[in-house]
Amino acid sequence: MRDDTLWTLLDRLGPAGEEPTLEPGAGQVAAVLIPLLAAEPECPVLFTRRANSMRRHAGELCLPGGRLEPSDQGSVIHAALREAHEEIGLPPARVSLCWALPPCQNSRGDLIHPVLGVVTRPLRWQLQAGEVAGVLEVPLEHFLRGGHYRLERVCYEGREKQSLVLDYGVEQIWGLTARIMNALRLVLAPDG
Repeated sequence: MRDDTLWTLLDRLGPAGEEPTLEPGAGQVAAVLIPLLAAEPECPVLFTRRANSMRRHAGELCLPGGRLEPSDQGSVIHAALREAHEEIGLPPARVSLCWALPPCQNSRGDLIHPVLGVVTRPLRWQLQAGEVAGVLEVPLEHFLRGGHYRLERVCYEGREKQSLVLDYGVEQIWGLTARIMNALRLVLAPDG
């Protein structure tokens, strides 16, 4: 993806750094970082593979993130950067621009705020072994094509449900993470 094309797409997100207003009593609030390695060929997005020892979603591909903590002072951007630093060793100083995207709900009713961040790759990823088994980089353009998404019935925690699924080679991104990436696609490339 050409640099000028990428920045034209990112302009559709509006000004960087604006924080959403969090509603009091909204229940559990979390944030995830969509780490975009914008200066690299194909502008890859970085995903983590959850450790097999995790109680929920073991082995699945997801975005680094977690619940807001008091130290985040109500900032979803701060929470997303803090979680990415804890999970993959991404120093917040390596994230130059952030956009808080509209939130969505997970299957437990938690409100998840995706934050797109323009990231400069550190010398190496420092994975938190108890939570992260590995990382996967997927070219941004892969997410911008609506034809790559499909609905599928999946079994999760003994229940069958319909979920959005996105394949990348032999890998599968599904559920909330696929919905977040599709919502980003609808903003950046609605005709894609």
